[in-house]
Amino acid sequence: MMRARPGCWRGPCAALALAAACAAAPGTGTAAAQPPAAGTGTAAGADPATDGTAASTPAPDPAALPQIVVTSTKQAQDQQQAPAAITIISGADLVQAGATDIRAVQDLVPSARFQQQNVATEIYLRGVGSTLDFPQIESPTAFTINGIHIPREATGVPLYDVDQLEVLPGPQGTLYGRSAMGGAVDVTLRRPTARTETDALFETGNYDLLHLGAMRNIPLAEALDLRVAADYHTHSGYETSGADSQDDLAGRVSLLARPSGSVTAYLWAATLDKDGHPPNLVVKGVNPATGQLDPGRYLNGNPWNDQFPAPYAARLPDGQPRAQSQKYANRMTGGQVDVQLDDATTLSWIPSYLYLASSADYWLGAFPGNETNNYRQATSEWRVAARYGWGTSLAGLYAYDLDSDGSFTFGGFTLATGFPVSIVDGNRIKGASLFGQVTVDLSDALRWTGGGRLSRDERLGSGRYPNGAGLAPYTYDQGFHHVDYQLGLEYDLAPSTMAYAGTQTAYQPGSFNAYASTPAASNAIGEARLTAYSAGIKHRSRDGRLQIDDEIFYYDYRGLFASAYNTVLNSNQTFNAQKVRITGDQLDLTWQATSADRLHASVGYLHARNVRFELPDGSANYDGLQLQYAPDWTINAGFAHDVPLPVGHVTLQAQARYEDSFYADYAHTPGGYQQGYVKTDATLTYVSARGDWTVAAWVRNISNVAVIAATAGGSNLPPLATGATAFLEPPRTFGVRTTWHL
Repeated sequence: MMRARPGCWRGPCAALALAAACAAAPGTGTAAAQPPAAGTGTAAGADPATDGTAASTPAPDPAALPQIVVTSTKQAQDQQQAPAAITIISGADLVQAGATDIRAVQDLVPSARFQQQNVATEIYLRGVGSTLDFPQIESPTAFTINGIHIPREATGVPLYDVDQLEVLPGPQGTLYGRSAMGGAVDVTLRRPTARTETDALFETGNYDLLHLGAMRNIPLAEALDLRVAADYHTHSGYETSGADSQDDLAGRVSLLARPSGSVTAYLWAATLDKDGHPPNLVVKGVNPATGQLDPGRYLNGNPWNDQFPAPYAARLPDGQPRAQSQKYANRMTGGQVDVQLDDATTLSWIPSYLYLASSADYWLGAFPGNETNNYRQATSEWRVAARYGWGTSLAGLYAYDLDSDGSFTFGGFTLATGFPVSIVDGNRIKGASLFGQVTVDLSDALRWTGGGRLSRDERLGSGRYPNGAGLAPYTYDQGFHHVDYQLGLEYDLAPSTMAYAGTQTAYQPGSFNAYASTPAASNAIGEARLTAYSAGIKHRSRDGRLQIDDEIFYYDYRGLFASAYNTVLNSNQTFNAQKVRITGDQLDLTWQATSADRLHASVGYLHARNVRFELPDGSANYDGLQLQYAPDWTINAGFAHDVPLPVGHVTLQAQARYEDSFYADYAHTPGGYQQGYVKTDATLTYVSARGDWTVAAWVRNISNVAVIAATAGGSNLPPLATGATAFLEPPRTFGVRTTWHL
């Protein structure tokens, strides 16, 4: 596999070359390119009448693409009738792709980065995300489970016994409210069913991988069903020290009750404990021989080697980096109660509570550090959805209360031994909002949608910061009011072709930097606002075997949060970029060429640039620079081929992702430059004749390309402010997996 290099693998050239290669040669496909495999505990065998969840409904023609129901728009509708570029991945396809958490889903979504930052995940959609995991800096892109907002520190939860995952890009201020400027990633779990069934998974591979999964569904009574699922995932460290290992144990229990024909109650509770060793950050962008800037270099030939070579090994103040420990406990509970008021109207209540305690010791290059975060969140949403002869309506009330605290220490594992970069003793944000949306059928082919959301948010903050004489206190107290709106038109050009256009807004409440305000400089971070315009077309042809969707978009941001941490300067601050403009296009193609062959390709073009971004003191100007983690081009492509056997069949599948170059911070620190790359995966799966068991052999990141995840500016050894220290995505992994469905 050739590594990406300037010239050929850039821009439109890369899009055309990779798409052509995938179309010409079986074995370069995506996870979405294969129909759901049996025995994986997903919606592939679910009954919507008993589940009450979104599911794929087979088309009459077995060779046609399935019609998929999406729910991220908070009303169930056919994917091809939803006026948005929604990426849908079934639970079966998550298993097939080895996507055991949201980070691995990155390779399946265009213009997206879901990247590791210690226990948290930075979620970027179309260039919009946040690069700091401090309690008071929430992600501007929403991550939800069963419609419940999940704070960033809790986004590292495993994906098991999942119905489907939907990625809804673009601002979602009307439906999701605060912190959904970039869009929403919505995970729907499988609900209990009225069938007795068992799923199991066993997986092993290099780095001492052991992955065990199990699910048992039990009808307890005529109107009461129980579902219990568990997941255990362990592997040794990807890094030379043994760091970046995993030892996670998760479990979930859920109940579905139908006390009457008009009432359904779904309740669930989940637990997750993480052991293992957190990843260390490695030095990037420094030539090991000269100690000078070399953006593409690592200190060792193996990028995952976190040990320092000579002569730097003799200058380490605390010895070589080691595999450290972590404490992580995540407890969540939620539910949904639906009451059918009449044939057209449903009232729903969705409550939740989350508790999270996390503390991780790790190394930032040559120096130890610790990050500690604690979260307590309660949410509640009430909504009424209705379908009439003239259209649909949705109205709701949402309330939340989030209380968090945390600290980040550099140079030691405790506040007593290290430098306190950030201490947030309290960050409480709470609020309530009213929202509504209506779609009116103006004619048989033309529909109009309008909606709005009125939000009120309040934030109280307090903490301590080093002022040269010790730790001094700081405070923050601010409230926010905001109104978001949505307008759109849809027109059916033909029975299988729809065009749409619309505008939406969104906002993110302001926050604070972890130091005290002075007359010359406030610690306040202003709110961020977005107005977005999009237009697209969705088309099916060839008897439902070919699906082509395309969306163009234009985003106008004001006050976008911009954060960066430098390990040499040991400084951190979040600013508001005055004006940011993002334009782009997302093209998705799925083709069921034959009953045994499916091709999928997604091409995302993104032009995300600062229009006006000057620091408050005038010390720096970043006008015209590309947004962090916002490559101009991303391409996901894949192909799957079924080979019939006398008993059962074999599926050959591969997928590839090309990502253009990008920078890891808004200042374009040279060491944080990631050159364009291609990453490929492949899977060979045997499916039994009855579809009740499978055996698969897989390999991921075949070319063993090193790709940065969350990255801090600066190398502390060798000392170079223009270098970088980086988390890395996993190296090449391979293994075998078997599943059973009984």
